[in-house]
Amino acid sequence: MSRVFINAKTEMICGTISAALEDTGAEITCCFDDEEAAAADLSGYDVVIVSTPLRSEFGLNYVAEIHDRTGAVIIVLAKTEIADEVQNRIKFTGAYVLPRPFTKQALVQTIRMAQMAKENMQRLEQERSKLSKQLEDTKIIDRAKCCLIQYLNLTENQAHRHIQKLAMDTRRTQREIADDILNTYSGMTNV
Repeated sequence: MSRVFINAKTEMICGTISAALEDTGAEITCCFDDEEAAAADLSGYDVVIVSTPLRSEFGLNYVAEIHDRTGAVIIVLAKTEIADEVQNRIKFTGAYVLPRPFTKQALVQTIRMAQMAKENMQRLEQERSKLSKQLEDTKIIDRAKCCLIQYLNLTENQAHRHIQKLAMDTRRTQREIADDILNTYSGMTNV
């Protein structure tokens, strides 16, 4: 963890949380003014810690706002008695709730687990995007093959080989070749 933003009700609470993270080498910014925290640019922070309740509100609306405007890991500190309820109310944000009181090790471990989960989600999202693109490319290539079959009387294998050969010969992707084929035959049919 490199940059941590802490929002709490008092300077003392911020100091306590900062002290727990002292050995991690993180650059820590504390804020105990709700308006200042709401206006803060959190884009450069890796972790945002919200110690509930805040001065003007409990803090769950603030957590939802953070979720909407930053990709940081969000840790919410709440009393043990209400931690489960808080987790249920903010589960859509992906924030982690750590019951208070907590140990230094529990805080650091929660942050690390949240960061690992975030990294895994990012990898899954990248893989999903890659697979979506491949699926879209396959659909376009199949549509282009249908055009070649219909207008050039090729078999499916011949159409496939034609697209592959054009792609290799012109050093372009099969998708680019398929797009060209569809543009060529677009006025002739509704494929």
